[in-house]
Amino acid sequence: MQPHARRALEGWHTAWTAQQDAALVAFAAAFPGLGRMEPPTGCCDPRMKVERPGEASGFVCFDDHGRATVDFSGIPQNTLGETLEVIFGRGWFDEGPDGIGAAPPGTYNWDDDATYAEFEIKVEADATASICMSYVTVDEAVVLLDELQTHLVGRTGGPEES
Repeated sequence: MQPHARRALEGWHTAWTAQQDAALVAFAAAFPGLGRMEPPTGCCDPRMKVERPGEASGFVCFDDHGRATVDFSGIPQNTLGETLEVIFGRGWFDEGPDGIGAAPPGTYNWDDDATYAEFEIKVEADATASICMSYVTVDEAVVLLDELQTHLVGRTGGPEES
């Protein structure tokens, strides 16, 4: 490889690594308790995980295309419903016009044809829910994480983390 091309590629790699690190900092700021997993993670690296019993368990990752995935389970259904209503409004998907908070048990999917983002929400009979939000921008992942954190803190009445 020519020296100028090698230097340019090294500069790009340095910037990409800094962008990945900045995404992880944003994820952790939005949802306290997320911690970086050491590679190999079994998914895209970098990847972070969280275990907050009664609130949420799962992971957030940042893929090679600069997109994020948020995959959480064990979320109180009404809390996830409130979170999604703030972000998307009520009735944002056809199968649940009254929102996830009022949805019966089942699996609900929505794909964004413009951005290729995919959403899968599972509502369980025990009034918990899971969300897998794939191929979203870092901005969209941080908004979801921050809004979910806000509603979880409001539900428990505990002090909000900063």
